[in-house]
Amino acid sequence: MNKKFLSAILFGALMVSSTGTFVSCKDYDDDIDAINKELTDLKSKLSDLESKVNAGGAYVTKIESVDGGFKVSVSDGTSYNLTVASAAPGSKVVIDDKTGEISIDGKATGWFATTGEGEEAVDMTPYVKDGYWYFYDKAAKDFVKSEYKAAGDAYAVVKDGVVTLHMPDESGKMQSIVLPLTANALTAISLPAGLTIGNTVATDAADDAEAISSAKAAKLDWKGPKGAIEKDQFLVGQIGVADLVVSPKNYDLSAQKLTLVDSKGNVAPVKVIATPNTFNSVIVGDRAASENGNWNLTVEMTDEVTADNINKVFKGTADKEILYALCVNGIPYTAYDIAIKTKAPESSPVAAITFAVDKLSYIDAEGTEVKGATDAIELPVGTTTLKYADAKLYDSYITFEGTYKAKAEKLGVKADGMTVTVPQAASGETLVATVHMVNIGGVETTTSNTITLKLAGASIDTPTEISATEYKVMPNADFTKVLPAILIDLGDALSKLDAATIEAVQNADQLSVVEAATQEGFIVASDDNVFTSTYYKANAQGKKGAAWDANQDGLESLRFIEIAVATNAGTNNVAEDAKPGKYTLNLVIKDGTTVGNEIAKIAMPVNVTVPAFDDLFAATDAWTEGVYGARIYPSTNDALISMSNAYTAKSGVDANYNKIAYAFDKISNEAVGEVNASTQQVTLNKDVVYKDKALANSELKATASYSILDAMTAYTSSGSDETTLKAIKKAFTVESSKFTVKLQTIFDGGKIVFYKDNAVVTGTVGIDTDGKIAGLTIPGNKKQGLAINFLSADLAVNSTNVANSYPSADANKLQGYVFGSSSAPAASGKQIKVTWSTGIPTVTVAEGTGGLEFTNSDPSSPTYETTLTATFEDATGIVYTSSIKVEKK
Repeated sequence: MNKKFLSAILFGALMVSSTGTFVSCKDYDDDIDAINKELTDLKSKLSDLESKVNAGGAYVTKIESVDGGFKVSVSDGTSYNLTVASAAPGSKVVIDDKTGEISIDGKATGWFATTGEGEEAVDMTPYVKDGYWYFYDKAAKDFVKSEYKAAGDAYAVVKDGVVTLHMPDESGKMQSIVLPLTANALTAISLPAGLTIGNTVATDAADDAEAISSAKAAKLDWKGPKGAIEKDQFLVGQIGVADLVVSPKNYDLSAQKLTLVDSKGNVAPVKVIATPNTFNSVIVGDRAASENGNWNLTVEMTDEVTADNINKVFKGTADKEILYALCVNGIPYTAYDIAIKTKAPESSPVAAITFAVDKLSYIDAEGTEVKGATDAIELPVGTTTLKYADAKLYDSYITFEGTYKAKAEKLGVKADGMTVTVPQAASGETLVATVHMVNIGGVETTTSNTITLKLAGASIDTPTEISATEYKVMPNADFTKVLPAILIDLGDALSKLDAATIEAVQNADQLSVVEAATQEGFIVASDDNVFTSTYYKANAQGKKGAAWDANQDGLESLRFIEIAVATNAGTNNVAEDAKPGKYTLNLVIKDGTTVGNEIAKIAMPVNVTVPAFDDLFAATDAWTEGVYGARIYPSTNDALISMSNAYTAKSGVDANYNKIAYAFDKISNEAVGEVNASTQQVTLNKDVVYKDKALANSELKATASYSILDAMTAYTSSGSDETTLKAIKKAFTVESSKFTVKLQTIFDGGKIVFYKDNAVVTGTVGIDTDGKIAGLTIPGNKKQGLAINFLSADLAVNSTNVANSYPSADANKLQGYVFGSSSAPAASGKQIKVTWSTGIPTVTVAEGTGGLEFTNSDPSSPTYETTLTATFEDATGIVYTSSIKVEKK
């Protein structure tokens, strides 16, 4: 039966109504492999599209049907044809704007495409599974498999202002790409599942979140940001902050209307607030949007929440928290699993908060959160907000009192609420500040509440940049050569500094090699973002020379910086998130003051790379025109192939081809076999590869990969964590392009032949008058008689070589295989069972001592001409036949 072939769907606004088009419909006669040839190019196009949206702020202006897929037009004027296989235009699909029923080519189908607004209250969006379209059938109240096959499983859904492309990657695995349909449109929000917001935040366990505190307050003439407090005013304490990530990264979440809405459409009585996540990126000054897509999410109670209802308004039946979804401009972008946890108001009076400096936290100059400061708090130049952790805190602010008020004014240091602004000119100074706090009961803290602020030294925002250092991780039997020390050549960067800067450096402690706190993935682990480094001068040839000594050598003579990576496979300083990429380290030079003002900074790019797989390994002669040939061999009754002969290390490359790992694509979502990593053997899944005692799938798709850091046993000098080690090794794994493995069965090419004077008889072979065909002999070095031929070798056909019990002597083996007759047990291992037959029911064949013996039970037909067929069955279940013409005169 012909199967209809639909290569793409464009469903528009499925929530309400749409008209869409199945792009093609034809007899499914094509080889599905043709689809896969386009996947590599498709991956490149999708990657480019995502980059434009996430980094460049582009958006989709149009999506339309084309042969084999769809065309996506982008706001920058470019367009992409995203096709998986060629297909002629065909069936038109219309979705009824009232009922949601799908019609194909003008005929109603009984299938529907609405999304939960109807009577079923279920999502009825069609989807692809196992290569076929599934549609919602109202009568069955379930999805049903249609007769429409999807080309490459590629389709698009347009809904809620975004288009979601469902496309296979180059390995055939489905991926979803969400693209905006308007400028800066939000495509996705990533928020922890099962989020409970209380005084603290928890996920998937509401009991772990501490409830929000509240109380009726006493009257207080409070000078803090929230103003004076009236008698019996209802005050709410601190509420926890959740982290979320938006896509695209440049989307300004703070400029949108944010609400929490339950599944019945009720809006929670809270104000939802999004602020850039300063704990994940360094933010200098005021900025509305996050640079990296990371945001802080918190809530504030509205006036609807009172002391009388706070412990009820966020709860439903059985006193369980109501679950909400986060909505952006009225559209839900998360699951309905966000809860707000409260408790009954505190009884008055509420005891004053006892100030403790270790409950303060802030962001330092490197963008790192500092918690529990017990000594002088080191504030960077710029604006810093301090946070005080206490569930019953209502409001707080900082002031400078007495002599420190005058000093702060002179230095230009300002405090606004809990935010302190430090100008460059105040670098290195120390101030004492007073923290004023009031709790939810309107009770102010009046006991010891002062903190010492140490204003950080001056910093340089724009360093001088030198040429990038190329660091290539290459395989080597000596692991210290796999990860040698990183050697950075500063060139003349330091000799170009002014004389005063050079003269100011008298001690090596004034130099440090650092990385930004937000930089991830650099190959070497840093201690608080500082690397252990060694400094060298240049020799006469301009190469690394003697060690640089700050006490004897001027700064201008420092030329090279060396950062050790690995001493051996188990002792190294590899970072746990290490991966190839482009990175920047900074050589920071400070003056000799106690605060250490930066007087020079050199940006030092380091590009960490790995070779391509093809740079390391070459294909062996087992390949023919880019296809690897693998003959199946048996192990008991299992069918195995070996990949150990696929590649060899290229000349001059110290890589172990026995460490190559192989992965095979699934067929019909089933694994084609199990790979033994240590032996590079593959035990085939005969349910997938075999069918009816023959090969069902003779060509397998595979990928080879090689971990350059396979020998590494630890990622820091302190020891090994297996999960982290695996991640590092994977990051430095190189992969081949997809290739084909052509399977060849065990006895493929085996046949029966009859020799006469060393030549194979191609015509009819005569049966002797005694009813026999003689087995192979070689009188006078000339082959005569019947033999089984395999891989250019021969085995004489007789009852010794083809026996009731499989022969054991080497002389009776053919290329390591032995043969049993029709009465022998089923084959196992390197055994092959042989059954003889003719086209005449009365003529039977059996092995004799001298060859084959024919018996004719019909004396009325003493002469005959027929076909002699040998049926071979190997231990894995594959059957082969070979025939010759025979004649009895």
